[in-house]
Amino acid sequence: MITVNIDTKPRDLRKMVEKLGRTFTKNHKRAMRRAAAEGVNRINKRTSLGLDVKEQPFRPYSKAYKAFRENRTPALPTNKVRLIFTGQMRKSLQYGLRGQDGLIFFDSKTESRKAAQNNRTRPFFGLNKSDRRAIRDVYFKGLKI
Repeated sequence: MITVNIDTKPRDLRKMVEKLGRTFTKNHKRAMRRAAAEGVNRINKRTSLGLDVKEQPFRPYSKAYKAFRENRTPALPTNKVRLIFTGQMRKSLQYGLRGQDGLIFFDSKTESRKAAQNNRTRPFFGLNKSDRRAIRDVYFKGLKI
């Protein structure tokens, strides 16, 4: 077991706590924005790979939708589900701050509805344990304490 003894006076400790508080306040918003951006990046990357929140492949398209998609956009593959048709829903995925909290959201009501419908059948909008761990690491790195 390693022990560390710190010899300090209460006045010194108070100054350290005040300095730490100023540093935290100053860097928190920037770090939270970076963490939220990392969340958006991880959702987009996972969705592009055709994986849901649990890192499992998305359920395949129904036969009717697959035929519709092949007629409408023959260039887009239908063998792997990536939740991209026009790209508007994924483009609408944004991040920001609300008070002190990071926020991931869709900036369009139409795209938000689309995402909610997709999320019912193929859960993509969410963060798993490894996502949360990576976001936490980005946040703490951004604090620079």
